[in-house]
Amino acid sequence: MGLASKQVLGPDINILLWNVFKCGKHGWRDDFLKLMENKDLILLQEAILNSPLDPHFNKSLKHQWIMARSFRNVKTNIETGVKTGSTVTANKHYFAASKHSEPISNTKKMLLATVYPLDTSAQSLLVLNCHIINFVSFKKFRAHLKQVFQTLEHHTGPILLAGDFNTWNGKRLKYFTEQALSFSLQEVEMKRQPRLSHLFQHLDHVYCRGLEIVDALVHTDIHSSDHYPISLSLRTLNAAD
Repeated sequence: MGLASKQVLGPDINILLWNVFKCGKHGWRDDFLKLMENKDLILLQEAILNSPLDPHFNKSLKHQWIMARSFRNVKTNIETGVKTGSTVTANKHYFAASKHSEPISNTKKMLLATVYPLDTSAQSLLVLNCHIINFVSFKKFRAHLKQVFQTLEHHTGPILLAGDFNTWNGKRLKYFTEQALSFSLQEVEMKRQPRLSHLFQHLDHVYCRGLEIVDALVHTDIHSSDHYPISLSLRTLNAAD
């Protein structure tokens, strides 16, 4: 969907990360169009397909959009999943569903991996857009995270790992953090505002490797989702050379 407008990413990479709550809350469209301006990468969770919002993606002349579906409503035909947009065409992409399903809805959760050329010679950026399984045992949560980290195991260049990891208790957060650090990933720290609906825990996280963290902003003034959107600025390491 859509057309990429650039040949490579970098040296500055501006990013939007947002669980968009199926784009169902009032004001979402206007907030999204404002937030996506000047973004090189856009990582969405609970994005939708086969809806009146499709033209914003299909007719885009700036971003290539790739989506990995986790659920399709048989009545409306609307699909839900993770979606990544980039101003650069992906060299390759890969997606995988969680081995287990969430109860009641019987929904699997997705990871979407995309690889992009960088301005640095012979290097590529691996981007993992994740929505981790919820409402299941810690064992099933751990199994899904294992899938995620296996995906980045053999990539030697820069990495961006981001998404909704459903780390709503200390045990989940501790395990996720340990795994990220074991792959030499650096956390992008940001000033947060806890939400009651998330048990006052932070569910959205960003980790990177081989990139300089310039800035991160949580848009606590935007309420068109049950997650606050996050804007990030990263830079390829040889940008100052």
